[in-house]
Amino acid sequence: MKTMKWLGAVAMMALLAGCASPQGAGQQSASSSNQGPIKIGLVTALSGSGALYGKQMENGAQLAVDEINQSGGLLGRQLQLVALDDQQNSTQSVTATQRLINQEHIDAWMGTLKSPDTLSDAGLTAKASIPTLVPVAVADNIVTTGYPHVFRNVADNTMQVKSLVDYILQKTSDRNVAIIAENTDYGRGIALTFNQNFQAGGGTVSDMEFYNVGQKEFTNELTKMKANHPQGLVIAGLVAEGALIAKQAKDLGMNVHLYSFGGFMGSQPIKLAGSAVDGLIHTDYFSPVQGDPKIETFVANYKKKFGEVPDSYYAAAPYDAVYFYAEGVKKAGTTDPKKVVEALHAIKQFQGVMGNITFDDHGQAQAKVWITQVQNGQQVVIYRPKS
Repeated sequence: MKTMKWLGAVAMMALLAGCASPQGAGQQSASSSNQGPIKIGLVTALSGSGALYGKQMENGAQLAVDEINQSGGLLGRQLQLVALDDQQNSTQSVTATQRLINQEHIDAWMGTLKSPDTLSDAGLTAKASIPTLVPVAVADNIVTTGYPHVFRNVADNTMQVKSLVDYILQKTSDRNVAIIAENTDYGRGIALTFNQNFQAGGGTVSDMEFYNVGQKEFTNELTKMKANHPQGLVIAGLVAEGALIAKQAKDLGMNVHLYSFGGFMGSQPIKLAGSAVDGLIHTDYFSPVQGDPKIETFVANYKKKFGEVPDSYYAAAPYDAVYFYAEGVKKAGTTDPKKVVEALHAIKQFQGVMGNITFDDHGQAQAKVWITQVQNGQQVVIYRPKS
């Protein structure tokens, strides 16, 4: 009888200990037992204004997953993309990442549209050493925070800003520009970096204005800028506000050349702002140009599956990121997260649709920055770096 009581007490203690375990403790990834699909979790905006780009992220990643599966998968198993909507909301982003880690037991994580959210989520994936793929967010500090499991396959803010500054100073006569930027880490980072580099190169930034995300009216800011007679207007924000800024600047009669970055590029500005963005010059990391077999195949497969041409890096970069992760898994011969991270760090050159990319010790791609211009409603590459 005493033995039965003792066994019962032991069982109860074990049950209580299990209930008291911290969330995620002792959890295994989907692949730790080499069973089931290899899961890549994606957190991005699939609703709201950010969905214009978030859906492209999902499509690009899904296309790569499908192609790999059609070719036999990885290590004899299939890949699975698990995409969750964060609505460009920081709290939702954390919640989605926690769900991917604790419930979906992902093997790799990818995201997001916003740099601050990406950095916060990377802190969560760090606890499990989950390989973290950053194909869109460009804040410099994402790869310099001390997270060895983070890999970014696009240029950071400083790289793209310097590329556009060099282009303006070397290829145009614009020496007086105004900057209008969203009041976020992304917008402020671009504005301050541009201001520093443009003035160091001999240019003048006559005005710098910041606006709130979701703002609809920019007449006050633009009127103030117009008084300083800038030759160029630099927009550091996303497409929803950028399109309104371009249209309102035109309505005010501002005779300026427009410049922008990754948040305001691709076909979306043309769709939303029409002729107001004709002449817009922006940075990019990808363009569906002819003459490159790898790009042509990607564009054809994407158009066949989704009915549209992938005209920006929002689709191309996640596509490349999936293949980059797959190469790491192949080299590691396992999906064990720590071994995959080690294998990914050993990949110093990666050939994707965005070109031949090298990575530094922090996991930052030394990515090429393209310069594209809107001409008569079409995107035209006006500068393409050598691969």
